[in-house]
Amino acid sequence: MFQDFFLNLSSSLNSLPVITIWLFQIIFCYLSILLSLKFFGKTGIYVYVSIAIILANIQVLKVVEFPFFPEPMALGTILFISIFLCTDILNEYYDKKSATKCIYLGISAYLFSTIIMFLTISFNPIDPSIHQNWGWSYEMHQSITTIFLPQFPIIAASICAFFLSQKLDIFIFSYLKNKDNSKLWLRNNVSTIISQFIDNLIFSILAFNLLSSNPVPLFDLIISYGIGIYLIRIILSLFDTIFIYLAKNFLPKNID
Repeated sequence: MFQDFFLNLSSSLNSLPVITIWLFQIIFCYLSILLSLKFFGKTGIYVYVSIAIILANIQVLKVVEFPFFPEPMALGTILFISIFLCTDILNEYYDKKSATKCIYLGISAYLFSTIIMFLTISFNPIDPSIHQNWGWSYEMHQSITTIFLPQFPIIAASICAFFLSQKLDIFIFSYLKNKDNSKLWLRNNVSTIISQFIDNLIFSILAFNLLSSNPVPLFDLIISYGIGIYLIRIILSLFDTIFIYLAKNFLPKNID
């Protein structure tokens, strides 16, 4: 019953413009960050980042068509972008150490989930011809394998891009923060825009070209994964400025 409900709901949403669903996801992610901060402090931010990095690496497996670019683009951009907002919030309202800790927690969560799901796939599935009432479990096994079977290019590219770009983001943000008369909007946008370029460059080249068994043509890579997604990331980075200012009003009374 519930499965049919969500299938029908998803089908209905499929008829909406891609931008509509995309904008809803942006608002939902940013508000989730603020609410996590409000009720759980920086621990809530840590949990959000741990979940976001796992889901982003699942989303990136799905490619959709956007009306403003000629080539299809992989999803996951919003979740990855939102993680930069999280580390900037930690860097601004807590300290650099808290932001750095967030990076290692995110990578640890991603590796943990990858190993656990690989072990899950490794269990021998039931034989549907013997256990006919459990045939759906075998179908689920096939679906889980399709999604969670470790893909080295995605894993390696994601971890390298995430680690290097986040470290750069934290460094630039902290450097500007220590400068006299530095504005929050300036350090938030400068650090994010530069580090986003590095993240996008490293991930795109590694995941879809150098390490891929089916490399995306360089031109398509530059247009869709390079310029296309990077322009979107810049827009989202500018948009998240509103939320880093709002975060001050969502800080818990007793900062942990």
